[in-house]
Order: sequence, then structure tokens, then C-alpha cells
Amino acid sequence: MNTQNPPAHDDARMERGLAFVRKHNPAAAKALLEQLSDIAPDLVRLVAEFPFGDMYARGGLGPKLRQAATLTALACGGHEAQLRIHIGIAHSLGFTRDELVELFMQLAPYAGFPVTINAVLAVKEVYPAS
Repeated sequence: MNTQNPPAHDDARMERGLAFVRKHNPAAAKALLEQLSDIAPDLVRLVAEFPFGDMYARGGLGPKLRQAATLTALACGGHEAQLRIHIGIAHSLGFTRDELVELFMQLAPYAGFPVTINAVLAVKEVYPAS
């Protein structure tokens, strides 16, 4: 890190981002803080401020559509740990298990069956059968 020009901190952005994650996936917020605060506090701040404090707060898309885009990007990128976190957020935003399965089924012709299968298995982990 460049100590001569430290990054500007915006506590409002960070608090807005942490509030979003705490509301929609409290376990993920706790894990983010517990696992990274001691080794990479600036990373915690970046994650809280930018995707959650800025992007999720933007207008133009509703939270469910914004979350669908996030889920799609994470699934296609093979980021399964973060995908499970965001499936938890999707649950809080009102996605049903069937909607998520259908969302990921849509990826099969464009991103491939391995992406679809991995994403659906992640849904199964987060939304156990009732």
C-alpha cells in the first residue's frame, strides 16, 4: 500500500454497504469482518463501500434484477464461495429456490453445463429441500 497517498475513507459508504450485507446476509457480513479485518482491513472497506455501498444503492435497477446480474457474473466466473453468499442475499431479497434454479438454467446455452450445474448445486446447499 502506498503510505504517502492513503486511500480516502468514506464512512457513510462503508456503513451503507455493511448495513446492506448485514440486512440481507448477516452471516456473510460477520464472516467478512472476522476473516479479513485483521489481515486486509482496506479490502473489507473496498468490498463494503464499492459493490454494496455504491452499486447496490444505485437507481436504475431494482435490487432483485441487480442481484440476478451479480449471481450470473459470479456463476460464470466460477466464484462459488461468493456465489453462495449472494444466493443467501437473493433469498433475503425474495428469490425462491425455483427462480434461482431457472436463472441458472438460462446460463447453460451461453456459459455451459458445468457453470449451470455448479450454480444449481450451490442453490441446493443454501436452500435445502423443504
